[in-house]
Formats: sequence, C-alpha cells, structure tokens
Amino acid sequence: MSATSTTAVRIAAVRYGALRTALTLVGFGLRRDRWLLVVWVLVMGLLPAGVAVATPASYPDQAARDVFAAESAAVPSQVAARGPIFAATVGGLVAWTTASSGSLVMGVAAILMVIRHTRGDEQAGRTELLAGRPAGRTVRLLAALAVPAIGCLGVGVVAAVGLLLCQLPVPGSLLLGALLTGSGLVYLGAGALAGQVAQSPAVARGLGIAFVGVTFAVAAVGDLAGTGLVWASPLGWARHAEAFVLDRGWVVGLQLLLALLLVGAAVLVSGVRDHASGIVPERRGRSGATRWLTGSLALAWRRQRTVVLVWALGLGVLGLLLGSVVGGLDRQLDTPAFRDFAARIGNGDVAQVFFQFVVYVLAQVATAAALGAAQTMRADEVTTVSETQLGRPVTRWRWAGSHLAISCLVGICALGALGLGAAISTGTPGLLITTLTYLPAVLVVVALQVAVFGWWPRAAVPVSWAVLALLLVLDLLGEFSLVPAQVMDLSPYALSFAVVLGTSASASLLTPLVVAAVLVSIGVVGLRRRDLAFG
Repeated sequence: MSATSTTAVRIAAVRYGALRTALTLVGFGLRRDRWLLVVWVLVMGLLPAGVAVATPASYPDQAARDVFAAESAAVPSQVAARGPIFAATVGGLVAWTTASSGSLVMGVAAILMVIRHTRGDEQAGRTELLAGRPAGRTVRLLAALAVPAIGCLGVGVVAAVGLLLCQLPVPGSLLLGALLTGSGLVYLGAGALAGQVAQSPAVARGLGIAFVGVTFAVAAVGDLAGTGLVWASPLGWARHAEAFVLDRGWVVGLQLLLALLLVGAAVLVSGVRDHASGIVPERRGRSGATRWLTGSLALAWRRQRTVVLVWALGLGVLGLLLGSVVGGLDRQLDTPAFRDFAARIGNGDVAQVFFQFVVYVLAQVATAAALGAAQTMRADEVTTVSETQLGRPVTRWRWAGSHLAISCLVGICALGALGLGAAISTGTPGLLITTLTYLPAVLVVVALQVAVFGWWPRAAVPVSWAVLALLLVLDLLGEFSLVPAQVMDLSPYALSFAVVLGTSASASLLTPLVVAAVLVSIGVVGLRRRDLAFG
C-alpha cells in the first residue's frame, strides 16, 4: 500500500472515530436531559395549540376579538412584551401571544442548556475526560449544541402540527413553528459564544441572559416608538414575521443566518483559547488576600460582583430608556381605550400605568438574574470549591447564606436600578417603590431553589427554572382568562402587581416573605443532613 493510501486510510479512520464520538456524546446528552427535553418540547410546543383552542372559546365572534385587540393595543406593556396585533383573527392572536413570548422562553431555556453542556461540563471536568477520544474541540462543541438544537426543532414541529390540527392555515402554522425553532437556535448560538468567552458557568449564564434582556429591550422600545429599531432584535423578527397575516418566511432565514454566525464565532473562540479558560484571561490578583476576603460572604461577593454590576447597569439603562419613552407617549396614549383602561385600574397617570405593566414582565427577568447567581452554590459543590471553604471554620449555613445573600443582592440591584433609572428620566420617585414591590416575588423563587438544593441538589437548577417558566405560562394564560382567579393568586408576581395597582394591601407582601423564609429554612435543614456533592 502506498504512502498516499495509508494516509487516506488514517484520515478516514480519524473521521470515523470523531463521528462515533460525536454520536456517543449526543446520545449521552439526550439521555442526560431526556425528561427536561420532553417537558420543554411538550409545554412549549403545545402552547400555541392551547391558545388556538382557547381563543374562540374566550372571544367567540370577530367583534369580541376586535375589542380585545383594541384594549391590548392601549396597554403599553402588551405592546412592549409582544408587539402590535397585526390581525384580530384567531391565527393573528395566536401569533401575537406566542411568537414573542414563546421565543423569549425558548431563548432562556436554550442558553441555560447549552451552557450546562459546554462551560458547565468543562468546569466540572467532564470535558477533560473526553480529550483523549478521537474528537477535537469543534466536534465536542457541536455535539454539545446538538442536544438543545434537537429540543428547539422538537418544539417547532410540535407547535406546527398542533396548529394544523386546530385547522389553522398551513403557511402560518408552519411559519410560527419555524419561528420558535429559529429563535431558539439564535439564543443557542449566543449561549455557545458566552460559554466560550466567559470563564465560569455563572458569568456565562449572566452574559446569555443579558443578551436576552438586551434583545427584549430593543424590540420593546422599537415597537413602543413605532420605529425600525425593532428589526435590530431577533425577538422583533419573530413579532414582525406576521404569521397568519403576511407570512414573511424569509425572517426564518435571518434567524438561521444569525445562529450560524454566533455558532461559528463560538467555534473560532473555542479553537484559540486554553482549556478551562475564557477568551478574556483572568486578571492577576494580589499575592496575599486583603482583609476584605477573610469571610465567605466577601468571597461570594468577589466572585459575583461583575454579575451584580452588569445587571444593575443593564437594567438601569433600560429604566432610563423606558422613562424617556414614557415621556414621549403622553399624546400617543391619550386615546379613549387607554383612558378607559386607566380608569378601570384606578390610576390616571400615563407614566405610572405604563411602567406598572412593563415592570411586571421585567420582574421575571430580574428573577432569572437572581436564579443564575444562586446556581453558584451547586457549581461550587460539584467542583469541590465548597469543600475547600468548609475545611475552614465556616459552617454550611454561612457558606450557603453567603451565596443566598449575593443572589438576593442581584435581585435588589436589578429592580432598584430599573426603578431608579425610570425615576430619574421621568422625575417620578415613586417608580422606584413600584419596582421594589416585586422583590418578595423574586425572593420566593430563589428560596425555592435553596429548598430543593438542600434536599435534592441535582434537581435544584431545573426545578427552579421550570417553576419560573410555569409562572410565565400562568401569567400568559391569565391574560386570556383561561385559569381561575384563585389559581392566579398563587403567583407571587400577581400578588405584587395587585399591591402596585392598589387592589391589595401592602401588608399582603408579608405572605411571600414568610414563604421564602420557610423555604430557606427547609433548605438549610436538608443541607445540614446530607453529604456534599451527593443527594
């Protein structure tokens, strides 16, 4: 056999080995996240069909749907969160309800999953175990991206099939399913790039969620102002594809192109950085620790201070932008429909009415930021960083309490910066109190993660994010009156919103605070009883 033939055989063997390794990794990822994928695909995939079934039941004739569309257009938070309603038909309302909100949830889920399979596995040492296999970094990265990509594709297929079974038009049904898949792939690429740039899963999640927040803010400001700025955001693309109206299928091409660019950038960064490091090297520290690093709380702050500052700065700028938009909407919102709406909720001030509804959505974004910070506890346990700290005179409660305090600080700074920015740009100090009213709701979700972490650490992250997603879906269904008022009362965000509107006493905020305290106590008891890195 000639040297050329021998070389060709070796190349083919390497490629075959890389392919087998990639398929093995994909199979392992699917088995690892099989239940999470099933829940994700079914919940998000069946949501459009559920809205399609419920819309005729809630609004049986065209007149009722026209009234709903007019009322929704008069609510700034509806326009900011989902964009304009292009057609008051069943399909148009389904697209308006699920194209933007569904893409938002898809984005968060895709980012968290891809960071778990890339930067999370690298920090935990799993990636290093695969370095001896016949597969390079690119193959391992693409195999990690394949698992959430399959989830995104599954959501799109289930959504399209469900809408077709509801006898909605074929082009709009296929387009809406493709938009959900495309949005998920865009944020998957963003998460992949964040996982290669950042040096820890917590920072990577922060960057990914911040990207979601920025795209949401750009789309919201663009729709509120009625400008072309909305086309600078992937969420704006999903809104203005106008499924069941104009059916702009070329928007899916934009999504796929951006997803490929982001994944390509992640592959390039993966090829030039060192293992277990980020593209931006860590700054060298002092040779000796200062007196501010003598406790677990100071160490937790040191590690997550960038996350705190980034969220505070990001939402502070968003608050300034929202406040400036409010100032220019006085005449635009001076319509009979909006005046009637403002009278029904008992508040006639345009700025406060607008901000009250927008904050309801952004409070859940602040919760996502706080959850990302709280996940450091589990990451420290898996990587044995906690073992090093607990070897000192540090109790488990002090260690967990330090991380809990920083995650609460993330929520406080995010909400406070949002309210402060809006208060400065509008000259209305009361907006700061409006944002901080949602702090008990944020604390309840974070405390739930602590409770699950204390007894079942492996489930802490997926359970807490699943609960947050469930609350988002609950709020979405509540807008269509698809759930009883008693069920809506279970949402801490609905409770805070009722306090903001003045329909509930401020003392009712003590209920979520008590629930949060009980959940934290349950988590502490479990943490003291179980072994670390197990459970």
